[in-house]
Amino acid sequence: MCELVVTVKQGKLRGGVVQGVLGPSYIAFHDIPFAAPPIGKLRFKDPQPPASWTGIRDSSKCVGSVCPQIQEIPPYNIIGEEDCLYLNVFTNSISDSTLKPVMFWIHGGAFLVGNGSYNAKRPDYLIVKDVVIVTTNYRLGAFGFLNLGHKSAPGNQGLKDLIAALQWVKENIANFGGDPNNVTIFGPSAGGALIHALTVSPPAQGLFHKAVIQSGVLTSPWAYNQSLPERCFKLATLLGKESTDPVEVVEFLRTIDAKDIVKAQSNILSETEVNIFCLPFALNSDSVAEYSVLPQPMDTLISMIADIPIMMGHTSHEYIMFMKDKSEETIQSCNQYLPLKIKILAAMKKLGPAKNEELMQTIKNHYFGGQPITLDNILALVRFTSDYMFGIPSIMVMEDRVKKTSTPCYYYRFSYVGNQETHTDLLVDRVVTGASHVDELSYLFYSTYLKIKDLEPPADGTQDRVIMERLTRMWTNFAKTGNPTPHHDDYIKTTWKPVTKDKFNYLEIGAESELQIMEPHVLNTK
Repeated sequence: MCELVVTVKQGKLRGGVVQGVLGPSYIAFHDIPFAAPPIGKLRFKDPQPPASWTGIRDSSKCVGSVCPQIQEIPPYNIIGEEDCLYLNVFTNSISDSTLKPVMFWIHGGAFLVGNGSYNAKRPDYLIVKDVVIVTTNYRLGAFGFLNLGHKSAPGNQGLKDLIAALQWVKENIANFGGDPNNVTIFGPSAGGALIHALTVSPPAQGLFHKAVIQSGVLTSPWAYNQSLPERCFKLATLLGKESTDPVEVVEFLRTIDAKDIVKAQSNILSETEVNIFCLPFALNSDSVAEYSVLPQPMDTLISMIADIPIMMGHTSHEYIMFMKDKSEETIQSCNQYLPLKIKILAAMKKLGPAKNEELMQTIKNHYFGGQPITLDNILALVRFTSDYMFGIPSIMVMEDRVKKTSTPCYYYRFSYVGNQETHTDLLVDRVVTGASHVDELSYLFYSTYLKIKDLEPPADGTQDRVIMERLTRMWTNFAKTGNPTPHHDDYIKTTWKPVTKDKFNYLEIGAESELQIMEPHVLNTK
């Protein structure tokens, strides 16, 4: 094999060969800087260009850069460094004359946790489908989304990081065998909401050409209207600075140790806010910024989604990940906070306050047979909360989208339950059986942190292997052509039809894939 050196705008990079778990090897370029380290005076600032270097930078080994955060699993240590704005490129050739489609992965994690490193998600399953994979970090928590309603801290720094990473891809990816004119952004949860934001952000247009939005949109109640200035001022108060002067607060927060900010930011929500699934930080309109990426009110922006092919969907039992137990205390909390969730849902559907009680009764009747939530109807609780947090917001976005464009828009529901370990299994004991939040990722990526018990990928001939082959083919087909099922083969035997104004087609991805038509729902917009 020839020397694995490529030239980017900042200098030369050396990659390394990785043995893929499915057999073929591929080339990895790890921890490439796409922006200057956001440290010191650059904390909370817009991303700045990365410095150039001389000689050849060794990117052959994974350092595994992580932005500051609390580990999701015990012992809940604070991990990561502020110098974290790096991306990774994976390709099976840097010498082919034909450029390959690029798939740009944006991780989820409630805007607070997660990373794009090879240690978290290996592209072994996707790379064999002849695409170039890019994974990236972006700043998290207060570092990425501090919004004080002022140009000194307007929010959306993490979104700007992603735009900077996409600009880097546009300038450099051809040298890795990737096509800068065929870039698909894809990702789940908070990553899905960030992708939705990229599709409506004016500075991001032209940097990508297709989008796959998985289990998260801007209108999800946990993503919408969360990065509030009063919460961010409270962060400063918790750290010792009582002030309503945004410039003073930003300067103060630049003096605080990053670990102390990470510790404090988990305490800025009230008990009520936690119980109705608010997040400390998310996306916000930033018209006050000198460089604005979401310059209009959120309700206006949401209707401006780019005219590109879109694939969107959710899992069948999303809420399993977030239900920690079946204790009496948990059940009573669900009853106590149900009215507030209904109020938020009514606002999302633009229903007046007079409709709240009517909507409450409709939901109680539809999901719970008119009865309080109990252990006997816990499956109904999972279904309702999954719809509320993920399904209905996504469906509403898709319905609005197809009214405005003839560009193909595909919708799916992932309901397959297999034998693969998933992220949910690290966090909770499942209260019911079903496809939990981001369960599909175990069939798109090889994740070593989930493979402690069984290092092998799904074996040939197993149903898990069929699902892995089916998903990776549909996702990469979409990246290549804008159509997830352009032809049938041993794994794809159903034609996935797009949603239209008159017919909400969707693909039910279970043990088999079935094209279905979504009927009007009690929480639907119809």
